[in-house]
Amino acid sequence: MAENKHTDAGNRSVDSLLDRLDALPTPSPVAMRLLTLLEDDSSSAPEVVQLISSDPALASRVVGTCARHPRYRAFKIDTLERAVALLGFDAVRVAALSVRFFETISGFTDDESESMNFDIDLFWRHSLTVAVMAERIAQCGGKVAPATAFLAGLIHDLGHLGLCAVAPRIFQSACEIAEVECSSLDSIITRHLGVDGRSAGRRIGSRWRLPEGLIDVMWLVDQPVEVMRGTTSPDLLMTVSLADALVARDHVCIQGHGFRASAIKELSESLGVDIPMLQSMRSSVFAEVDARAEALGLESLPSTEVLLRSVTRANAVLGRFALAYRDQTARIDRCESDIESLVRFHQSGPFRTISDVIDGVGDSARSGVGGATACVIIPPLEPGMEPIIRLRGEDHTQCVAFSTGMPADVARDVLSRHCLERQGSPVHLELRDGGNAVIVLGRSVGSPDCAFEPSAPLRSAWTAAIDDVLSRERADRLSERLADANRENLAHRETMSQARAAAAIGAIAAGAAHEINNPLAVIMGRSHLLGRCLADTDLSSATNEIQEAARKVSDLVEALSESVAPIDIRRSETDLPGLLARVVSSLDERGCGGVSIRCAGEMPRVMLDPDHIGSAVWELLDNGLRAASGDPITIDLRLIEGRIRIQIMDSGPGFTERALEHAFQPFFSDQPAGRRAGLGLANARRRVDAHGGTILIRNNSSGGAIVTIFLPFLTVTASPDRLLDEGSRRVA
Repeated sequence: MAENKHTDAGNRSVDSLLDRLDALPTPSPVAMRLLTLLEDDSSSAPEVVQLISSDPALASRVVGTCARHPRYRAFKIDTLERAVALLGFDAVRVAALSVRFFETISGFTDDESESMNFDIDLFWRHSLTVAVMAERIAQCGGKVAPATAFLAGLIHDLGHLGLCAVAPRIFQSACEIAEVECSSLDSIITRHLGVDGRSAGRRIGSRWRLPEGLIDVMWLVDQPVEVMRGTTSPDLLMTVSLADALVARDHVCIQGHGFRASAIKELSESLGVDIPMLQSMRSSVFAEVDARAEALGLESLPSTEVLLRSVTRANAVLGRFALAYRDQTARIDRCESDIESLVRFHQSGPFRTISDVIDGVGDSARSGVGGATACVIIPPLEPGMEPIIRLRGEDHTQCVAFSTGMPADVARDVLSRHCLERQGSPVHLELRDGGNAVIVLGRSVGSPDCAFEPSAPLRSAWTAAIDDVLSRERADRLSERLADANRENLAHRETMSQARAAAAIGAIAAGAAHEINNPLAVIMGRSHLLGRCLADTDLSSATNEIQEAARKVSDLVEALSESVAPIDIRRSETDLPGLLARVVSSLDERGCGGVSIRCAGEMPRVMLDPDHIGSAVWELLDNGLRAASGDPITIDLRLIEGRIRIQIMDSGPGFTERALEHAFQPFFSDQPAGRRAGLGLANARRRVDAHGGTILIRNNSSGGAIVTIFLPFLTVTASPDRLLDEGSRRVA
C-alpha cells in the first residue's frame, strides 16, 4: 500500500511538471507562419518578404543579422529584398525563425533560474556554436540544407532549457551531480524529475508544431547511429549530433552535458565528412559565433574568453576522470581479490562434513592475514544441543566445549581464553533455518590491528557451504533414526510374534499336560502291576518298554510346559567359575566327562540367576557331548569389553547349514529317529535372553562347533536400577 502511494505521488509530480512545460511561452504567429512556409516547397520569396515585413521589429532584426554575417559584410544589405537576393530565400527565412525562436526561448528563464547560478550565456553559446558547426557540416556534406541545420542546432537542447525554467533548483543540482560523477545529465534528471531533457524537448516541439525533423533532433540527438537511421530525417539528425559532439569536446557546454567522443568517427563516416577539415575550421567557427551572437542580440563573452574557461573546465573534468579512474581501479582490484578468494574457497571443497566446512571457512577467513586464527561458531545440529565451536589455525583445528557460563559474546570469550585478540568485527551469517553462524578472526595479543571485512559474495559462499553441510548432517541423522526405529519396530514385531506363539504353545501345553498326564498315570500304574504279574515270564521286558515309553511322553510334556513357562530371573551374588564347575560335575556323574574349564584372569563375583544360567550351560554341554561322541569339550570364561563371555567349543562334526539357521527353534533337531525333543537350545536361549544377554553359534574353522554366551557384567556394587536396565526382565 505504501509503495502504491509513493508511485501515485510520483505520477502526480511528473504530470505537474509536464503541465508547467506546456505553460511556457510559444512562438509568435509570424514565427508559426514562417514554419508553415518552411515546410511548403511551393512557397516563394515574395511571400516570405511580405510576412517578415508585416513585423517591422522582425524585419530590422533580420536585415541586421544578414548585414553582420561574416561572409556578407562587404555587401551593403539594407532591405529584405536585397538580403534575399544576396543570401538566398532559405537563409533569410531561417534567420527570421532564429530571431523569433531566440526571443521566445529567452522568455523561458526568470529571476529564479538566474539566482541559481545557471550559466544561461554558456547555454546559448553552446547552442549557437552547435548551430554554426551544423551549418558548416551541412555545407561540406551536401545532404542537408545549411539553413535547416543551423536552426536545428540552435534548438537541439531546448528541452534542457525548458526543465531549467520549470524546475531550476533541481536542474542545477542535477547538472552539478552529473559533472562530479562524470555521468549522464539526462539520467540524473530522470532520477529526480521523472522526465529527461530529450523527452521535454520533444513535448515542447510537438506543442509548437515544429516539423518532424526538428522534433527528432530535439529528442534523439544523442542516440546511437542505428536509431538515427530509422528516423524521417536521419541526415539532419546525424549532422546536429556530430556538431554537438565536436562542440562538447571543447567543453563549450553547461555542466553535466558531457560528450560522446566515440560517436564522432561513426557519425562523420556516415555523413561522408572529413574530420580533419572540420578541425581546421574551428577558429573560423568560433569567430562566426561571435558575429551571430551579436546579430541575435546575445550579450555574452567573446569566444576567446569562453575557450579559456573551457580549458579550465576541461582540466577540472580531467581531474575528476582521474579520480574516478583511480576509484574504479581500486574497485576492480577488490573485485579481482574477491574472485580469487572465492576460487580458493571453492577449490578447498568439497565439504562433506562439518569439520570439512569449518576448515574451509576458517582457512578462507584467515587468508591474507599472517598468524591469524579463525573462530567459527555453527548452530547445533538439533534443538537442545550445544553450538559447535572450533578454532582454525595453521593446519590444525581445535575443538572448544561450550559452557553455560560463557558470556553473550562467545567468540570474544573463546579468543581471550586462548590469548587471542579479536580483529575487526564478527561476521554473522544468516542460515536457512533461521540460525546464525559466526566467524571471528583473532591474532596473538599485541599484534597490529587489521580489518576483517570479507566481501558479500564470499560471505554468501560461506553461508551456502555451511547450510549445505548442516542440511546433509541433519538428513543423515534423521535417516539413522529412521533406520533405528525400523529395526526396533521389527524387533518388537518379532517379539510380539514370539510372544503370541509362546502363548499359543503354552495354552496347548497346559491342555495337553492335563489331558495326557492322567492317561499316562493310568498306563504307568497298570504297567507296573502287570510287570509284577509277569515278572518271571517272557513278557516282563514288554512291561518295562511300556513304562519307559510312558516316562518319555511324560518328560516331553514336562519339557514342553517348561519351554513356554515365564522365566523369572532372581539374581544373586554368584561365583561364575564355581557354577560352571558344578554343572560339569553334574555331567560327570552321568558319565559324560571330558569337559575342561579355562578362565582368563581372576573373575569377580557377579549378579545373575545361577539356576537359569546353570541350566542353559548344562543344555549346551549336553548337546556338545552328544555331538562330540566323548571327545573333549572346552569352556573358555573371560571378560571382554565389559561383558562376560562363556564360550563352549567341541570337536564334533559341527552344525549343518540347516542347523545354523534353525537351531534355536523349538522342536528342531538334526538327530535321526529316536532324537531328543529339540527344546534344549531354545530353552538355553530363553534363559540367556532373560538376563539381557545373547547366544551365538558357529562352526570352528579347524572343526567342531562353537557356542558363545555374552552376559552383562553386573557386579555386586551395581545399583538396583542398573540391574533392572541391564537385563533383569521377565521372559515369557
